[in-house]
Amino acid sequence: MKLDLGQKHGPKPGDANADVSAQDNTVPGEQRPIVARATDEVAAWFGNVDALGRRQRDEAVGDHAGKGPAGDTAADARLLAEVTDRLTQDAKLDASGIRVVVVAGSVTLNGSVLTAADKLAAGKDAESVGAGHVTNNLIVS
Repeated sequence: MKLDLGQKHGPKPGDANADVSAQDNTVPGEQRPIVARATDEVAAWFGNVDALGRRQRDEAVGDHAGKGPAGDTAADARLLAEVTDRLTQDAKLDASGIRVVVVAGSVTLNGSVLTAADKLAAGKDAESVGAGHVTNNLIVS
């Protein structure tokens, strides 16, 4: 295994990595070696615009799974279904008086429950499925 210390060299003719960029010796979508990233970090501090551009591209590379387009209502629908299922499956909670509203990943619980423990349980159930924020407006009746 060859250790790449950030030297700038292009692919050799017939190399399997022919799509490697000669500019920064990386395959698109993969992180550059730590030494190259650290060198560009320091160079960017001292005003090297090219190094700053490479740093910004490095930051853009990464795990973007779960990041959908803005205004994605399908994510809210999935979260609504998950919260509703969780409340329904809770054997200790009568969720028949609870209304669930989901907007932009935030869950609001409206309606009424029999006890304060039921109110807390409903809030915890909503949080347990990954809601970004839960507003518990349930009334104990």
